[in-house]
Parts: sequence; structure tokens; C-alpha cells
Amino acid sequence: MLQVREQHHYHTKVFTFTGKFCRKTIPGIQILILAAQKTGYHHIILDFSGVTEIDSTGLDELFLWYHNMKPHHVQISVVKPQPYIRYHLDWAHLSEIVPIYASEEDALKHIEEVVEHVEALS
Repeated sequence: MLQVREQHHYHTKVFTFTGKFCRKTIPGIQILILAAQKTGYHHIILDFSGVTEIDSTGLDELFLWYHNMKPHHVQISVVKPQPYIRYHLDWAHLSEIVPIYASEEDALKHIEEVVEHVEALS
């Protein structure tokens, strides 16, 4: 079973997970992520601090969410994965495309800097 807690900060939606991020729990997560994108959030943070297991379906879906959100200018970030989970993210090369941060604050700071830079270019 996977528990999800939601928070928001301006244009960022934060999902904090506790439990298994796997084939059985992905459909519910996907609904939450798509709803966040459709309601205008530009950044989605997946807090993996409580994720105890991730399977190939979880890795595949994370890859697909990243690519499906990109045309909508929605950034997906992961924060605080346990070392075991980080190993799997690195092994699947997801850490090369999905930013991984040590904390929610680091992810929020980075997005604010990106937004400021984009606004300065406009």
C-alpha cells in the first residue's frame, strides 16, 4: 500500500509517498500527477523519502511522466530518495533526466531560479 500526502507551494505540487512505488500503486499516482498538470502546476515534486520499494513499472512510469509533462512545461523532480531507491534511479539512468534533490527546499529554490531566468529572457 502507498500513502500519499499532497501540498502545494505557488506553482508547485508536492507529493510525499510512503510505501511501495510499484505496478499496483502507479495508476493512482498517475491520476494525481495528471490532475496537478491540468490544474496549472508547473512543477511537481515527488518526495521519495518514505518510498520503500520501486519496481520496473515505477521506473518506466517516472520516465514517461517526465517526457509527457515536458511539452506542457511541467518539471518533475524527485527529492530525498533512500540510497536503495537512488541506486535504482541511477541504474535506470533516470537521474540523468529527472532532477534529484536532497530536499524540497533545494528543488523549490532551483525552480524559482529557472522561472526568474525565463522571465528575464522574456
